[in-house]
Amino acid sequence: MTRYIRVDYSVRPEVNLDELKTAIGEFVAGIRRHHPEHRYTSFQHPADPFRFLHIGEVVEEVLPDLQKQSFFQHFTGYLRERCSAGPEVTRLDRVASTAIAGGNLDGVSSAAPGS
Repeated sequence: MTRYIRVDYSVRPEVNLDELKTAIGEFVAGIRRHHPEHRYTSFQHPADPFRFLHIGEVVEEVLPDLQKQSFFQHFTGYLRERCSAGPEVTRLDRVASTAIAGGNLDGVSSAAPGS
């Protein structure tokens, strides 16, 4: 099963955004290496460069192992030290997607609710 998550946060104005973006890139690369079916994307808000949004699709069965990984622990600690708001993690329920679901590119999820 897949777990869909959204992570929202803002960092303090004195945070070096280039350094933060490098750390985010390393974190996303770690997620990619952890499991081939994980999908994770980070966005920076265009009107507020200190605000970020991450959207993740992770394989639920390996989520506990993912959270134990050193890169995951490092980034979450790093991020918490720099946030002015959040990080707030929200579990999402997929309604529709352009992703292939059950072999059909129909835009409608074949997954059960909450998966």
